[in-house]
Amino acid sequence: MLLYTPNGFLKPSSSTANRFEFHIEDFPDWMVPIVEGTNVFGNRMKGSIPEVLDLRFLKEDLDVRILSDFKNRIPYIYVIVKASRDWKVERLLVCGEDRRFFRVNDEVISFFKSDLKDGIGDVVVELKGKYGVSVKLRREIFVLKGVAVPLRGDVGIFKIVPIEPGYHIVQPGETLWSIAMKYNLRVGDLVLINSLENPNLIMAGQKLKLGKVLFTDNPTTIVIDLSTSRLALYYDGILLKVYPVAIGRSDATPPGKYWILRKEIDPALYWFGEYISPRSPINGLGTRYLQLSDPTYGIHGTSKPWEIGKRISHGCIRMFNPDVEELDAFAGVGTEVLVVRWGKEFPVMLSDIAKSGALARSR
Repeated sequence: MLLYTPNGFLKPSSSTANRFEFHIEDFPDWMVPIVEGTNVFGNRMKGSIPEVLDLRFLKEDLDVRILSDFKNRIPYIYVIVKASRDWKVERLLVCGEDRRFFRVNDEVISFFKSDLKDGIGDVVVELKGKYGVSVKLRREIFVLKGVAVPLRGDVGIFKIVPIEPGYHIVQPGETLWSIAMKYNLRVGDLVLINSLENPNLIMAGQKLKLGKVLFTDNPTTIVIDLSTSRLALYYDGILLKVYPVAIGRSDATPPGKYWILRKEIDPALYWFGEYISPRSPINGLGTRYLQLSDPTYGIHGTSKPWEIGKRISHGCIRMFNPDVEELDAFAGVGTEVLVVRWGKEFPVMLSDIAKSGALARSR
């Protein structure tokens, strides 16, 4: 057996009596199986059904999105599978439970009243395509108070404002921080625009695009009350949970509007040129670091839990490590962070804070 492709003939990499395996790095739009052999009656036969394999469906960008919404303050879960009719969804599971679904054009949709338990879970979608091709898609999710989001949150919708000269060639000894300072940018701008997985790993000669990120929309909002040292997590404008925090001394944490621009798990601390390793008892960042759009401030864990609830920091927001890990699992890059002087219990509806004029200014 051979395969005829736009690039020529392919021989099997291995074969048995009735099985042929081909190594194909990049699938073409079509292939023609060339099959020839002798049947049980000794007759010579050749050809295949179908004569031409249409493989364009293999290049389709299959995707799974997880959304949550409230109806009368009750959370509902939506799973949206992007898959054309060349693919049949055989099964859709959320946290191990089969869910009903229906198709609308090139999307398969499942929605249900949330019965999910808090914590990490997953969405698994089993699809079958032509010629016996099977695909399994899996997305990790995080559930809090019945609301499900992609684990560590979605990156919010943003636009990029280019900055002259448009790009920068990394020089020996430069860091992402020094490059950001040179162009009056934030480290998070460079991380997002250049899709950098590790901001500490850049190399001399590397070309970096320059620009500033502006976020436009995200269903998650964090509100920090300087008057009570509390942090509230809202989703779709409804209060989910309140956490105690440590805030800055005096006016070290200015009221205003910020965004989460970058997140780190087990962050290292650089203090006046000294490197302090992750999880060190003298690393005050704790187990998570959420960089705000003003590079002076962030939300992070702590190595001194007894300080939570006090005015003790230089401007950052400190949380118990389990709390900041939960916040990191739920809130994505682009989440809006409002720092206010509220001075009372957080309202159920976020709109009540906006109506009060508690926001002093935006940053």
